[in-house]
Amino acid sequence: MRISDAEEPLAARRRLVLAGVAGFVVGAGMIGVLWASTTAVSGPTADAKAACAALSRAQPLPEGRVGRGTLEPGVLQHIMAADALASAAAEVSSTYDDLADHIDGVRRMALSLNFADPNGRRHLAQAREICDTI
Repeated sequence: MRISDAEEPLAARRRLVLAGVAGFVVGAGMIGVLWASTTAVSGPTADAKAACAALSRAQPLPEGRVGRGTLEPGVLQHIMAADALASAAAEVSSTYDDLADHIDGVRRMALSLNFADPNGRRHLAQAREICDTI
């Protein structure tokens, strides 16, 4: 059976449109994959960013010595989580050793419940400074 002359250009046009749409979809998919792979955060970097976020969520810290019951809920837990995440990042990449050391100093200050400790405050300032660069 032969296709009539009127149907032949229509069928050719459909194939051309279908090929164009398929090419667009494949191209957009490839661009998406390439974009996602260049913006993906590595394991230790993700841990360091999460540590900084956890430390940030513990803010604002009290200024002096406090009792455990007077702390806002979750402050110690956020600091402990920040310490664990920073340690994990430093274990994989030495780039984050300083961050882990300073957050550990903040953890020690928090566990003592003496938030006026000058060393702890120095560690907190240094940790915040490092977090701003990650």
